[in-house]
Amino acid sequence: MPDPIDLSPPVKAIGLDPQEAIEFFRSKGYAPPESRFSYRDWFGASHARGFVVAKAMQDDLLATIREAVDDSLAKGLTLDNFNDTLIPKLKAAGWWGQKTMRDPLTGEMRTVQLGSRRRLAVIFDTNLRTSYAAGKWTRIQRTKDLLPYLLYTQLQRVTKREAHTRFHRLVLPADHPLWATHYPPNGYYCACTVRQMSRTMLDNEGIAVSAEPPIKYKTWTDPRTGRRLRVPEGITPGFDTNPGATFLADQGRHDSIAGDLTPEARGAELGLIHEARSRGLRTGSRHLAAMDNDMPSGWIDGGSQRPLPDDTLKVRLADPAASIALIRNQPASQGLSSADLQDLETWPGLSRTVAVAHDGSLHRASLRAETPQPGLAAATASLLNIARQKIRSMSEPGTDDRVIETLAILATARTLDRAGLIDYAWTLAGGSKLMLDNFGTSRMDSLVAEMAASLTP
Repeated sequence: MPDPIDLSPPVKAIGLDPQEAIEFFRSKGYAPPESRFSYRDWFGASHARGFVVAKAMQDDLLATIREAVDDSLAKGLTLDNFNDTLIPKLKAAGWWGQKTMRDPLTGEMRTVQLGSRRRLAVIFDTNLRTSYAAGKWTRIQRTKDLLPYLLYTQLQRVTKREAHTRFHRLVLPADHPLWATHYPPNGYYCACTVRQMSRTMLDNEGIAVSAEPPIKYKTWTDPRTGRRLRVPEGITPGFDTNPGATFLADQGRHDSIAGDLTPEARGAELGLIHEARSRGLRTGSRHLAAMDNDMPSGWIDGGSQRPLPDDTLKVRLADPAASIALIRNQPASQGLSSADLQDLETWPGLSRTVAVAHDGSLHRASLRAETPQPGLAAATASLLNIARQKIRSMSEPGTDDRVIETLAILATARTLDRAGLIDYAWTLAGGSKLMLDNFGTSRMDSLVAEMAASLTP
């Protein structure tokens, strides 16, 4: 028998500031189009990084639905508000009822359900529940020194899931690995939650910390792809994740480069970073997006070439009163290119430029209020040539040119920062980190100091 589902009401607005929930939701990019046909195409932890609605293949349609969810979070709207706003737009776009659509996985034409009130209820409920849960996890991590325990609580309603009853009243430390797979919601319309508690609170209520819980797994076969996964018993496949933990891991890396951005701007920028990387991994191409006064704009695709601003964006970038951020993906492990850095001097309306490498490394640069001579563009070109030569001479014979270039760009940006021409922040992952580790962080530090000294009059 399937688990019972309570459809009324899916989510009620709460009286708490939903800032953390909004920041989590806005940090999401878009799932790639080929992963939007079935809800099983974009699975598990991927939902913490990319927004998706099954069968919403066009970006503009997905953006319309996303905007309605965002409004619901930010304004505390109900499902009725959500439907009243969204249904006319979906019907006008032709995304309603049943239609024939090609399945990208199999190539066959299938009759599928597009928009419906039931589907919108699932979209509304799942996105709001997971966003609030992720926001709550953020608060848990911030306050766990004072309230180090989590009490799993199942709402005692008629339609409660019997599969989740085994977790009711379970008490474990907030850092226990169980919360990576069992942190609620643990299925569609799951109303389970956790309560954060101190040892004194537990003692006062006569609640004991649970013994080491026996976590049992089962093998689940995805009927769409045939892939076999190990999932915890009692958890709906795909919900055996902790979206807040995934968000914090990504947010932590982004926070290290985000400077003094507001929470809203951080969330929006992180969402574009996720999407830029996702697009690049999917296409192998270079992509560019902009944030104009912290509002995301559309995408510019450059193929194998570095994408350049279109005419509309150029007008804004030329305005000294503007505050534009440019976000790019880098198919190689390289960070900001010399041209990216020189843009800071070229465009008076550019506040910062951000690059995400496909290995997950992040780079962010902004122009300082006063740029010393000889000027950023000239200094960048000169330093990059010097860095290439020195790193090649310091590396093992036969070192790949891509490694040399990645390290040279890093050395150049760090030198410009040290010399006071730009503010530069970075966090390395994957191949980029391995390249630096192999070269030697101390040797890189010495090289940066040497090149910075050469710029000092």
